[in-house]
Parts: sequence; C-alpha cells; structure tokens
Amino acid sequence: MSVERPEKDPLPPRAPVSNTPLPPSELPPDLDEFLRDQQFACLTHPTDQGTALVIKAPNADIRSVQGAVPIAFVHELYECPTAPVIRMLTTIYDQPDRPLALETFINVEDPQQLADYETLAQQEQVLLLFYDEGHRHQLTKQAGGLDRRRMEEILHRADEFFRSIPKEQFSFEVAKAWVMGRTSL
Repeated sequence: MSVERPEKDPLPPRAPVSNTPLPPSELPPDLDEFLRDQQFACLTHPTDQGTALVIKAPNADIRSVQGAVPIAFVHELYECPTAPVIRMLTTIYDQPDRPLALETFINVEDPQQLADYETLAQQEQVLLLFYDEGHRHQLTKQAGGLDRRRMEEILHRADEFFRSIPKEQFSFEVAKAWVMGRTSL
C-alpha cells in the first residue's frame, strides 16, 4: 500500500461519486494496529455493506477530497514467479494536476483478502472510508465505476496462476516488492 501525487496524470474514465453522509465507523483493533505506522494506506475490508476501501491519510488530504470529485479504479494482475499480485489503483481527482493515487495489493493465498476482492467484484458501488492520523473516521464516499468484468477475469487468471506455483516457491511479499519496484502511481 502506498500513495503518491503524480505531477500530471491523464484523466481515465471516472466513477460516479456520492457524498451521502454516513455514521462514523471505528476501526477494528487489528486494523487500527496495522495502520499505526502508516502515513498513507488503502486496503480492502469487509463491512455490512460489502467490501469497503479503508483509507488512511493526513487530514489535509482528506479535506481535499471532500465534495464531488471524480474517482477512477484500475485493476491489474502481475504474474510474478513467486506469486500472482492483484494491484488495484484508486485515483481521486481532487486536484486535477496532482490527483491522490492509492494502490492496494491483493494476496490470493490469503482467504480474507481473496474474499474481500471477490465480494468487491460483485458490487455496484464501493464505500471509501477515510481515517486521519489519529485513526478517526473523517469522511465516507461512495463510488461506482468498478470494472466488474475485468475484476472477474483477473480473479480467474490469478487463481489459475496461483495453482501453478509450487508451494515452496510461493512468496507474495517478494512478488509485491517486485511489482512496487516496477510500477508508479
């Protein structure tokens, strides 16, 4: 999980966004602990409304994405020798010349991560839950525009590739590091 504000990014198709107020959500203790040392983070998490994206960001960035701003999602599969890596890039065009870009990595060997992504692939909309430096829920956005057909295709290919890797060779962390070293936000 990482974030960057690139200098210039072409505008891909944008997802419809809703800013309907929802009640604040507290982070579960394990997620609160995981996010403690992260300045920025974006990860999937199950909720009673399907899979949500939990985003940790500084207050200034959260304030910047308030209101109606376009959001785009890109889904990629990397077939590394040690593991398949699903990368979901979420770009929030709060500042058109410097959008907020967040990446989420899915490990298909992890049953919870796989289930979260499978659920997300069935959803019409996704909740984006924004938490500040103190892990306080500051903002909820709802966005559509998920390419569910592409996500299903990625899930199928990732599963096939995962099954082809010998167990002793599997290392998601090595594969994720490889992908992070070769991609940019």
